[in-house]
Amino acid sequence: MKFFGSAKIFTVLLLLLPAARPAVLHAPRRNPPVNVPGRPFPTNVPGRPIPTSSIPTSSSPTTTSSPTGPSATTEVQRGQTGTLMVLPTQLAAAGLKQIPGKFVAHVIPLALNDAPDPAHPFIAPRPGDQRGPCPAMNTLANHGYISRNGITTFEEVTNGMMEAFNMELHFAAGLAALNFVTRGNTFVNKISIGGVSPLVPPLPGNIDGPVTGGIAKHGRFEGDASISRADAAIGDNRNFQEKVYDLDLVQLSKFGDNGPDGNNTVLNVKTLVEMEKALFNADQTADRQFSFPARRMFAAYGQAAFLMTVFANGTTNQTTLPILNSFFRNETFPPNWFRAASPITGATNAKISSQIAAAIPTLPGRNNAKGVYIADPAPPAPFNSSLPCAGYFDQAANTPSVLQNTTGIFKQNVDLMTGILFGGASANPGCTQFAPPSGPTGV
Repeated sequence: MKFFGSAKIFTVLLLLLPAARPAVLHAPRRNPPVNVPGRPFPTNVPGRPIPTSSIPTSSSPTTTSSPTGPSATTEVQRGQTGTLMVLPTQLAAAGLKQIPGKFVAHVIPLALNDAPDPAHPFIAPRPGDQRGPCPAMNTLANHGYISRNGITTFEEVTNGMMEAFNMELHFAAGLAALNFVTRGNTFVNKISIGGVSPLVPPLPGNIDGPVTGGIAKHGRFEGDASISRADAAIGDNRNFQEKVYDLDLVQLSKFGDNGPDGNNTVLNVKTLVEMEKALFNADQTADRQFSFPARRMFAAYGQAAFLMTVFANGTTNQTTLPILNSFFRNETFPPNWFRAASPITGATNAKISSQIAAAIPTLPGRNNAKGVYIADPAPPAPFNSSLPCAGYFDQAANTPSVLQNTTGIFKQNVDLMTGILFGGASANPGCTQFAPPSGPTGV
């Protein structure tokens, strides 16, 4: 019997994801930012109210004469200039749309309207550009929906996920927030979608160590049993691994639905279940340090569900073999690919991930010194009420505790990120207690 009462998953993944001030990035390679009015995150989160005065929106003033006043948007701490993070608003035009789209101009011949969108062409990363373990983030960077150098901001990556994948605001913001508090610089509002970068300084005063690892750094969020990367202890956890991806394709060839590209070429839940089983079994056997705690379990199942929700072609609601190959092998949007017709919410993803969890009896745990998988102890109440709540508690216990001791804009940014995360977790029945960052530093 599982130690949580429900297999329902509230997926906070992804990606993954990011931060960067315009002046620091390769300006000629950035696309114009999405200019949307702001909307504050709900302030009536049970157990963790966020003062209205501390919730910035994208319509807040961008300059201030008082760096410590209530309307300050920048502040200097220990030689770094912090930037107040803002929560974007839901995109108004959130319907079916071809991505990256077509160039349409009525003053040119109709035949030329099929040219690729000039604002978002695929451009392979240059030397020094950051790419990492998340194919969705890499694809966004390769097409300029986020900064092409792979250093991005909370607002940019949230808007990028909404624009390109039609992810609902709070789902996208939750994924961004999770990555920021674990592997970004929440003060200067920057994160690397890959590894360590000189463009993302360590937290002020090096309170979490001398470098900011980026989302590729193993442990806090990035974990074992990846869909397309090796475990960090035994291989390359950052770059695409054909051998790992082949395990997925074997399951698709056995359990996939038939489609226009042939038999067994369309993803279904059974395929995802068997993929997760195969990935777990392979890595648990090969990696003596294999770890699959609650935070990693619900992230892994949520990421698998992404393949049927976020990656599906909006015209067919199907994810086919060519679509998978495009996103994973080439990290580019497939030809004639349309984003979803309606915004993809956490609940949308949970319909798939909950089925995966229900079909796999494995408990969160890890290998012992002999390579034998042992279940982790149950978390305390109320965090044992569901897998997402257990994952939320476990994630907080692996988020640096020093974030609790921040001040000024730094604290406002941390409060915004942790408030967003608790808002998602508390949507699950019984998950009513805020879990503050309480993890070790410098890991």
